[in-house]
Amino acid sequence: MYHTCLRIVIYNADAEDILQDAFMEAFNSLGKIKNADAFGGWLKRIVINKSINHVKRHQKNWLELEETDLADQPDEQAIDELDFKNKLDAIVEALNELPEKYRVVINLHIFEQMSFEEVAGMMNVPSATVRSRYLRGKQKILEGISVKLK
Repeated sequence: MYHTCLRIVIYNADAEDILQDAFMEAFNSLGKIKNADAFGGWLKRIVINKSINHVKRHQKNWLELEETDLADQPDEQAIDELDFKNKLDAIVEALNELPEKYRVVINLHIFEQMSFEEVAGMMNVPSATVRSRYLRGKQKILEGISVKLK
């Protein structure tokens, strides 16, 4: 649940606060759930809704990067790992730099495996809007990666 929230809001402290609020809301509303087997999905929906609401309220892009130390003289396999890490870092950075409207759609569709219609329902926008935001977001990520990897 934490990673679901973190992918949407990006900032660790916000994700922790939202997750705590979601658990409190779920605990206070336990009597409302009719099917105990659906608890996980119900809680995940609360976390996603609270995360989206947070992004809408704050309208800020948070960017958090970690730097890692690399060996001074990498061997041949380490070079492949370094290349992979650089490409992965470029993708993560490009995703984190997206405007919220694109980032949220891409995270929900790709990482949470939600359909465009489900995302549209959660964000209260038409599914065509979700599809166009998804395509534009992918395009911006690809453009960002090509710039960073040159």
